[in-house]
Amino acid sequence: MNPNLFPHPPAQPPDLDQQWQHRILLGIDHQQNRHLLAQLLGRFYNLQDSPSEGLNWGNAFDLCIFDSLFLGRLNEQILAQREAASPVFLPFLLLLKRAHLPLLTTAIRQQVDDVITIPVEQTELLLRVESLLRARQQALKLSALLAQEQLLEQQILADNQILQAMVTQDSLTGISNRRAFDDKLAYEWKLGRREQTPLAVVLCDVDHFKAYNDTYGHILGDQCLRAIAGVFDTVIRRPADMAARYGGEEFALILPKTDSEGAVHILNRIRHTLQARAIPHQGSPTNAYVSCSFGLAVAVPSDDCEIEDLLRAADAALYQAKAAGRDRAVVAPALEHHFLQPERP
Repeated sequence: MNPNLFPHPPAQPPDLDQQWQHRILLGIDHQQNRHLLAQLLGRFYNLQDSPSEGLNWGNAFDLCIFDSLFLGRLNEQILAQREAASPVFLPFLLLLKRAHLPLLTTAIRQQVDDVITIPVEQTELLLRVESLLRARQQALKLSALLAQEQLLEQQILADNQILQAMVTQDSLTGISNRRAFDDKLAYEWKLGRREQTPLAVVLCDVDHFKAYNDTYGHILGDQCLRAIAGVFDTVIRRPADMAARYGGEEFALILPKTDSEGAVHILNRIRHTLQARAIPHQGSPTNAYVSCSFGLAVAVPSDDCEIEDLLRAADAALYQAKAAGRDRAVVAPALEHHFLQPERP
């Protein structure tokens, strides 16, 4: 490499206010040229020699300047560092003899962002360095803006999920609320009509809940509702099933692709689990412990039947369960004449 790297006196960079802000890797194996470059660039920038192994150049440097000897010696590392720095722009500047320009292959050009032939005017070199550093700073600013936008999008997504949960979740019990129940029922009705599969709906009422509140107070009444919701959450495990607070002391279940036999099995498990909890209820004329009454209706959705028909059938079955003494489940007579008597474990 020509030792007369700079044929003219030194010049000042365009913006001296930026001195020491930028970190430049000076990968020049030609000793004399490295000395000359260090004398010039060292007045304005923070220069680093050959980097240590394992160092991420994209984080450590703002510009990498190297000659053909350095490029040939660390070709694989340069390729790896260029890939690791992406998508943030890390400029590579190659110093090359004019006589070696014909040897500059396409592969080498793809590894660098600019090529300067030597000897070179110091002003031109400084301007080219400044240009690459400005491009680097713009890339860093853009990367920071994109990162902020991604964080903002993630925060908006998280906030939307929280808002959605607030809209569809019952604040007292933590299970789905009436709005979520209505939306889910409409969806499963359409799906059941398309696939011609049975859809089971259960309406549930806590037996003598007013007497429970009168006996124990509303704070324990709220705890009782949460405990019952916990029973539903324990038993209802299929992803498509839903337990919801229907209103007050009323709960509701949606059991897609479930016939009467399957729904009865689930209700028996709920009743047994609730009995095992043994929540005291001294004010109940039915039991010494909290119990529930259930009305079950099952239908294969069709054009001849509406969602309201299914809900009315479940409500009528719940009324029959309460009229028959409570603490039991009744299958809607209009859909299937089958009654379930109270069971004890």
